[in-house]
Amino acid sequence: MSFVVGVTGISLQKLLVDHSGVSNMLSAAAFIALVVFVAIQLFRSNPNKFKGKKKVDIAWRALLTRADSSVDVFGGDVSWAEGNKESISRRTQFGVVVRVLCRWPRTPAQLEHVRKLTQAGVKVRFYSGDLVRIRGLIVDADIGASAGTALTVVKTPKRSINVTEQDRSMFDYEAQRHLPSRDSNTINMLHQLFESIWENLPEGVILNGASLSRGELRNILVRVPHYRSIKVNDIEVKGVAIHSLYSCCQTVKATKLDRISLLLEAYRRFTLDPFEACKVEEGGKMVTLLPPIIERQPDGRMVVIDGMHRLFQLATRTDLQQSVCLVLSNVGPLPSQPIPFQEVRVSSIKIARSENFINYNHDLFRDVKIIDRNLRTSIAS
Repeated sequence: MSFVVGVTGISLQKLLVDHSGVSNMLSAAAFIALVVFVAIQLFRSNPNKFKGKKKVDIAWRALLTRADSSVDVFGGDVSWAEGNKESISRRTQFGVVVRVLCRWPRTPAQLEHVRKLTQAGVKVRFYSGDLVRIRGLIVDADIGASAGTALTVVKTPKRSINVTEQDRSMFDYEAQRHLPSRDSNTINMLHQLFESIWENLPEGVILNGASLSRGELRNILVRVPHYRSIKVNDIEVKGVAIHSLYSCCQTVKATKLDRISLLLEAYRRFTLDPFEACKVEEGGKMVTLLPPIIERQPDGRMVVIDGMHRLFQLATRTDLQQSVCLVLSNVGPLPSQPIPFQEVRVSSIKIARSENFINYNHDLFRDVKIIDRNLRTSIAS
């Protein structure tokens, strides 16, 4: 009301007929107030833009930890995981699905950041190099176009660094928050881009070499009924030429081979020899993965009992023709008649053991899956 009065000058003059000086001063003050108000509206900072690492971090954390349904993150080295693990864990426990795209970890620090995410119940997938150049996150876009919110971040190297500043980062940070009321197309585009990348990347698997003594290996193997009487001296870990092996089964399942390709990539990324014993961390779970189990026969033949898919994929899809194996001796007759490794074929369907194994004897079958069940533990905290 005062602004209108100040602009026209009429109402005040009518109200203050006998005080024209006061009326003029009030009119001038009201006009100045209007000019200041308009200037503030024109030049005030955009509440959906954030500049500086501190403000960007606050905006990032606000979206990350207040989602109701989902969070999809275009990440790099995911250094932000360290300070947000507990908040993220609370959201995942509440049922929020958090998915993160990040680079393959190359340093112990980066590996620890990824580990924080998986321990908080986050699903992670890795990419190489600069495949994903965008940085940001989309929140609750799976609910619908009118519910999602996004934050995109731009990080550029600073021209110079002032050591006296609180922010000693080597980069300048800017972020833009996208709201569904006006940026629904942008949010939908980001969500679709994330989905298309996510579907074509491997799951985030972390491998750590596991040095196991023959005594420790024996304690693991005796869980399998057929290996209960095995002796330490009957256990050996060694490199074996794959072409010299035999197989109890005639086929491998095609559906398992793609998964093995991801495992092979993880072995390469973490500079481990295939298939040495290792601890596999994935989705908040950890399992100790033993080398393929081979049984040495009295006539010298080496027969694959477990790990056939790993060995088959290594031999047929890479130049490597040798693998670390767990070789067992003096464990009794085989469950079937073995065939040369080169005769094993790929099957698109699951085949019954009675058909997949020649002269199959179920009483001699080695139920090595018992080992996997016993070696799988939760690392979520």
